[in-house]
Amino acid sequence: MSTQITMNNLQDLKLSTDADKGVALIQFNRPAKRNAFSQNTIHELVAVLAHLDALDSVRALIITGGPDGHFCAGMDLNELVQITTAEAHRRFFLKDLTDAFARFSKPIIAAVNGYALGGGFEIALACDIIYAAEDAMFGLPEVKIGTIPGAGGTQRLARALGKHKAMEFVLTGDSASGSEFERLGVVSKVFPSSEVIPAATKLAERIAGLSGPVIQTAKQAVLTVENSNLDAGMVHEKSLYYSTFSLGDFQEGVSSFLQKRAPKFKHL
Repeated sequence: MSTQITMNNLQDLKLSTDADKGVALIQFNRPAKRNAFSQNTIHELVAVLAHLDALDSVRALIITGGPDGHFCAGMDLNELVQITTAEAHRRFFLKDLTDAFARFSKPIIAAVNGYALGGGFEIALACDIIYAAEDAMFGLPEVKIGTIPGAGGTQRLARALGKHKAMEFVLTGDSASGSEFERLGVVSKVFPSSEVIPAATKLAERIAGLSGPVIQTAKQAVLTVENSNLDAGMVHEKSLYYSTFSLGDFQEGVSSFLQKRAPKFKHL
């Protein structure tokens, strides 16, 4: 892929902006993969976030998978299975993605329909507000394929839920609905699926109608609580995540998923 990404040659994302309302919308655009993201998707998302952060005409952002499909089913396993522990450390795999969200100074609203699993859930957790369909499904299923979350999932979910409930989700890989995660305080509000994006758009427009600099300052003030020890946690999480790529169980987990069969873990 070319290192030069323009907003007119996006392949894995759709971008629209409403300068009058001060709102931008990013839509994942890999429907055949349930919007699972590739390295190309990461490159595009990092570039789009940097572009939008520099635009004075954009004061709030919505990220979605669209009204009829899935938000994001995580990392494309066909690519993930090819990354070794050494390669992950060399590339600082996923650091560009998590850093792009950390640098983005304006409010981000995740509008979630369908699946938000693995890296998809981690992207939603990296946003500032989550609006979701009542029947959307959130989860961190990485343990089921022999790895762990690597884009902030262990850190952000524990901060949102507390240690014990986060442990249950992370250690089992279980999923739960948008309604359940609203009850747990992770999802801000739930709606029928057709109303998620309109509701997120209305909220983004409300926020964008306020003082841009004040909203950015307010966001940073709230993030101070989360980020006090988050950076160290993110570094440690990635190191642990990369280490799983050397495991036979990781290779078996991904292979079994791609082959649509039950995994046979050997605990090695």
